Amino acid sequence: MIVKLNLKNIDKFVSEEEIQEVISSNRQLFQDSYECKLGPDDSKGWFKVDNYANDAMLKEILEVSKNVRKNAEVFVVIGIGGSNRSALAAIECFKHDHPDAPEIIWAGNNLSGTSLQRVFKRIGERSVYIDVIAKDFNTVEPGLTFRMFREYLKRRYGSAYNKRVIVTGSEGRGQLKEMSEKYGFTYLPFPEDVGGRFCVLTPVGLLPMSVAGIDIRKLVLSAKKTEAELKSLPIEENPAIRYAVARNLLFKKGFQIEGFVVIEPELEHFARWWLQEFGETEGKIQDAIFPTYFVYSEDLHSMGQYIQEGRRFVFETYLNCFKPTEIKILKSEEEDGFDYLNNRPYDDVNHAVYQAALNAHYEDGVPCIEFIAPAPDETLFGELYYFFLFAVYSSANLIGVNPFNQDGVENYKRNMYRILGK
Repeated sequence: MIVKLNLKNIDKFVSEEEIQEVISSNRQLFQDSYECKLGPDDSKGWFKVDNYANDAMLKEILEVSKNVRKNAEVFVVIGIGGSNRSALAAIECFKHDHPDAPEIIWAGNNLSGTSLQRVFKRIGERSVYIDVIAKDFNTVEPGLTFRMFREYLKRRYGSAYNKRVIVTGSEGRGQLKEMSEKYGFTYLPFPEDVGGRFCVLTPVGLLPMSVAGIDIRKLVLSAKKTEAELKSLPIEENPAIRYAVARNLLFKKGFQIEGFVVIEPELEHFARWWLQEFGETEGKIQDAIFPTYFVYSEDLHSMGQYIQEGRRFVFETYLNCFKPTEIKILKSEEEDGFDYLNNRPYDDVNHAVYQAALNAHYEDGVPCIEFIAPAPDETLFGELYYFFLFAVYSSANLIGVNPFNQDGVENYKRNMYRILGK
C-alpha cells in the first residue's frame, strides 16, 4: 500500500502492547471481518470490488459517461448522503484538472427551495443531463428534486427529455428501474446488497467520477489491489485493523471525539465522506466515537485554540497529503515582515503549518494518528476508499454494532412523513 499508518504520536496514551492485546483477544472477530462474515448478508456486496466494478460494469459506465461528456455542458447529480458524498470527494479534488469535462452540479441533497432555484439559474442555457441516485426511491430530497427536474427537462427538450435522464437505482415496484423501463430513461444499477455509504465502487460513485474526467479504471484497479493486500496481511500488521483498534482504545481512555484533519482544502469533501462512513456506521450506541473534521490551516484559527488548550477528549487523525505546486514566494519592494520567506517554495509554508500543528497538539496532550500519503491521484483515492470501508467495517464489528443499518435516520423520516401528512 502507498498510504502508511503512523501511530508514534499516540504512544503516550496507547502502547503497541495494548494494540496487540486487543487484536489477540479479538482474533476470531477480526478473522470474520476478513471474510465479511459479520452483519446482514444482504449488505455485503461492497466487500469484493469486482462485484460491481468488474470489466463489464466499467464498460457500461464508460459508455454512458462518453455520451454525457459528448452532449452535456452540465451534469446534475441528484442524491443525498452516501449517494453523492463518495463521488463528490474525488470530483472536488480533481475537477480543476479536467476543464474539458461538463460542470458537475449537486442537487437533491437538501429541501431548500432557494438552493433548487440557484441550481436552475446556474445551469442557464447550457446543455444538461441529470443522474438521479436512489436505492430506495422514497427519500424526499432526491425524489422531489427529480420531479422538478423532469418538468424542467420537458420544457426545454420536449418529448426527447428522457434521453437526458440517467437513473441509478434499484429494481422493484415504484423504484427507479421500473421508471426507466416505463419512460425510457438510461438505467444503471444501485446494487441491492450495497448500502449508500458503501457504494463508492459501484455505478453510484463511478459514473459521476467518470463524467468529471477521473480515470475510474485506474481508481478501481487501486481499490482491488488494496482489497487483496488487506485481506492477505497478518491481522497484527493490517493497518486498517490497527487503526480501528487504536481509535477505540483512545475512546476507552476518554478521547471521545475524533477530528479528521486535512491540509488541502480540496480534500475537505473527502473528510466529509470519512465523516459519514464513521458517524452513520458506528453511531448507534452511546459508546461510539463522535467523528468530526478540520481543514488546516483555516481551522487552526478557530477550533485550533480548543484543540490546543480545551478539554482533553479530542484526538486527531491527520491525512498527510499535499497537492504540490511550483509557486515560489516573491520578493516585495514594500516592507511587510515576510522577507525571511523570500524565494521559498510556497508549499513549504503549508508543510510547516501541518507539522507545527501536529507537534504542538501532541506535545500538549492530544493523541495524533497519522496517515502519510503521496499527492492525490486516482490510485490514492482508490486505496483510501477501500481502506476506510474495510476499517469502518472492522471498527463497527469491534464495538458490536451492525455496520449497515441506520434506524435512527429512519426515525426522523417517519416523523417527517407524519408532519407532511403521508
